[in-house]
Amino acid sequence: MAEHKAAEAVSGEPVTLAAVVESLGPEGLDVWAAPDGLEVPVSGVGVREADGGPVAQTADLLLAIGSGGAGPDEAAALETLLASAATAGAKAVVVRNRCGAPPSAAALAESYGVALLGLSAELDWAEAVGRLRALLALAAATRHGRAGGGHGRTGVLARQQDLSGLANTLADLVHGSVMIFTPGQELLAASRLTEGDDDMRRAAVLQQHGPPGYRSKLTELGVYRRLWSDDGVVDVAAVPELGAGRRLAVAVRAGSENLGSIWVAEGSGPLLADNAAELLAEAAPVAAARLLGLDQEELARHRLSEELIGRLLLGEVDPRLAGAHLGVPPDVPASVLVVELVQGDGAGGGREGRTSALPAVAHRVREESLRQLAGYRRRALATTGPGRVLIVLLGASEPEAVRRAAAGLTTAVAEAVGVPLRVGIGPSVPHLGELAASRMEAELVVRALRRRGRAGERWAEYGDVRGTANLIVLSETVAADSRLQAGPVARLRAHDRRRGTDYTATLAAYLDAFGDTGSASRALNVHPNTLRYRLGRVRELTGLDLGDPHERLSAGVQLFSLDPGRDGSRAGSRAPGLDESRDPGPDENRGPGSRGASGGAAHGVSGDELGAPHE
Repeated sequence: MAEHKAAEAVSGEPVTLAAVVESLGPEGLDVWAAPDGLEVPVSGVGVREADGGPVAQTADLLLAIGSGGAGPDEAAALETLLASAATAGAKAVVVRNRCGAPPSAAALAESYGVALLGLSAELDWAEAVGRLRALLALAAATRHGRAGGGHGRTGVLARQQDLSGLANTLADLVHGSVMIFTPGQELLAASRLTEGDDDMRRAAVLQQHGPPGYRSKLTELGVYRRLWSDDGVVDVAAVPELGAGRRLAVAVRAGSENLGSIWVAEGSGPLLADNAAELLAEAAPVAAARLLGLDQEELARHRLSEELIGRLLLGEVDPRLAGAHLGVPPDVPASVLVVELVQGDGAGGGREGRTSALPAVAHRVREESLRQLAGYRRRALATTGPGRVLIVLLGASEPEAVRRAAAGLTTAVAEAVGVPLRVGIGPSVPHLGELAASRMEAELVVRALRRRGRAGERWAEYGDVRGTANLIVLSETVAADSRLQAGPVARLRAHDRRRGTDYTATLAAYLDAFGDTGSASRALNVHPNTLRYRLGRVRELTGLDLGDPHERLSAGVQLFSLDPGRDGSRAGSRAPGLDESRDPGPDENRGPGSRGASGGAAHGVSGDELGAPHE
């Protein structure tokens, strides 16, 4: 069972269950049963993935992801869930509302004393967590201010009704200058300009976005990676050569969605508040609540637009209806770009990448991509997916213009966000109803780029990677048909696994070199005679006829399909622990006077230089 705390109040009186229902809206959350009424206090939210296990110690409100339904099996599971939640101390449970309240819902909830609510099928779990997190965080910030630790200062923050008021109040408390940005570094609000403001702060206010040179420097220093990957306050050192003083920054989030960031810049003197970082952290949920609470209608429109874009790309919605909502005529030519985050090279921080940070980074890539395209007066629609952003370029009838746009995204956006990107270009289609075909080709191109793994090859269209893309399509056919998986290559791989050899790499290098033993031996870093011996062993072990062009082609496709990680870079590798006595070469087991045993060594010459096989 996977369970974690999604949000928790800090101190004081928590919000009520009624406030929870109100935050998700009457269309988003149905109250099926509330044994103790809706004034039940809620101090935290727990998320439980449905896998049949018991509920561990949890928060007041439990979101049971995957639970819901009205069948007999679901009813039994619901009773188990409520019993376990009651034992753990939960006061309310939210399940998915698939077809209304189960017949036994009210009676079960009453018997266990736990409120039961149904989350609309139209509302995503991540969105629900984000809204509730903002609600509880704002309440926690307000209560913390009243608690006396800051003599009411954080309470003053929470009472601000707009972002400008929040920025000015925070600036007064810490004696610094405050800026609130979108994920794409567009300025949302700023405190009043003062004589002590540095050059970069003034430029941000005048230009209404972060200065490009300063943003590039912050990217180089890894500031954005830390900001979007961590929950705490980031201390940003001064950059004297750009006229930028020290700053503190914190991300503004709702769930996993990145809403923006708050920055506090030192003026002519240091920040005076001894708890400036604490105040900044308290301001983040207040800003999140303002962004979510003061513009719920706009947020709903934004989410609906993203949903419609996603369904257009899947071919699951009437393009006329979607186009009417998005303000796009259905017969406009368009091309799809699939922008993939390169996770092993900086996405989310760290060499291996951080999966938890990817949604926030993807949102930043989306915002920055739209900003860049707008700068070139190119209208686009965009939505995010796991580790990627899907962009619909509208009016894309000229292939060269689309290629320029893709090239720009892999440079300017990657630099601004601090994450390498690869971009697949889909063909231009004349109608929104054909976007799914453009998307599928763009996805295939991205897969081909990933498979090739070539440095500097960050964007492409189908014609640029045709060979690799075609092999990917063929390999899917191979993977789906057991007849195509059998044969010499399968036998060779089985032998390698069983005996610790690596004849598969030998065969792959030989086929990659188009049968040129000189090139293949250099790729494997062995003598040509060694390669010839190994190829002989391949024939003996599998019966593969390398003189038959059809057999060679079939073997190449199988190797590509059955070994997705092979990119031609394994040359020269040999399985660890290889015991050559189990697969002797022709020069082994000779007497002491043989050349294979001592002749070469006596003259200081290696076996490879003499052409002695190693296997």
